[in-house]
Amino acid sequence: MDETGVLLGLTRTHARSEMGTRAYSLNPFYRGSKVTVIGAISIKKVVALMTMNGSMDGIAFELFIEKFLVPNLWSGAVDVN
Repeated sequence: MDETGVLLGLTRTHARSEMGTRAYSLNPFYRGSKVTVIGAISIKKVVALMTMNGSMDGIAFELFIEKFLVPNLWSGAVDVN
């Protein structure tokens, strides 16, 4: 089981310009939304996967466990996280 977040509004920190000229930008560091992805895999397959807008919290984690992970587990399965 693992969780990651993707910031959709990040801007570039490096740029190119013609020789002898400077590259300028007025982009803010961060503007946009965040998508969180949480999933569980076994040796043979993806067991559960959930995406959500925003950040993971305890309520969202419980929802993932209850609605996505537990229904796909088999007898003798062990979760390591």
